[in-house]
Amino acid sequence: MRNGAAWRRSRRDFSARRWYDAAVFARLRTYFLTGLLVLAPVALTGYIVWKLFVFVDHLLGTTMRGGYLRPGGIPGIGFLTVIALILLTGAVANTFLARSLGALLESLLLRVPFLRGLYLVLKEIGEAFLGDRRQAFQRVVLIPYPSADLYSIGFVTTPPPASMVEALGEPVEGVFVPTPPNPATGQLVYYPKRKLIPTNLKVDQALKIVVSCGVVVPSDPAMRA
Repeated sequence: MRNGAAWRRSRRDFSARRWYDAAVFARLRTYFLTGLLVLAPVALTGYIVWKLFVFVDHLLGTTMRGGYLRPGGIPGIGFLTVIALILLTGAVANTFLARSLGALLESLLLRVPFLRGLYLVLKEIGEAFLGDRRQAFQRVVLIPYPSADLYSIGFVTTPPPASMVEALGEPVEGVFVPTPPNPATGQLVYYPKRKLIPTNLKVDQALKIVVSCGVVVPSDPAMRA
């Protein structure tokens, strides 16, 4: 009897200890995943900012980083030099003389066949994203892409040429379909306006969905109303 009672008591102790170990493990796993979710975005952002800083800092070579003061240069000097050059260029470009010289240089570039096309493309892209014109992506829509029963997030771009609309015989819109998780790449497609499904999402909200591959879903303004 004593042996039976001791065996049952040891079995209960073993079951309780096993349950306690499982609870501790589950708690540690929760702590680990929570810490990972908190630190991963911070670490990734810091890594990207650091790599960008290092790239810009070494952009002008060792000499412009203070290589004449110490071997390898002084970290940060190259970065500050690049920022100062950009500000100085912008200040000079706003003067009348610089605008005249810029117009002269542009006219020379437009006379070279290969450089003319490359320059015009880069200028249009720069004005679209950095200029004072309206933003490149006007609104967020859903389109049946890549097939009729699948839908993709798309950004409506500037209107297509009138000749393209005449050739198709109905109004169309240029829609850029980004590729997750890199929204800088994707497909440019032209869809009839009647097939575009409007959304209440802003461009930056849709970009968060694309970059996170659908993991981060911003709250819909329509649902809050």
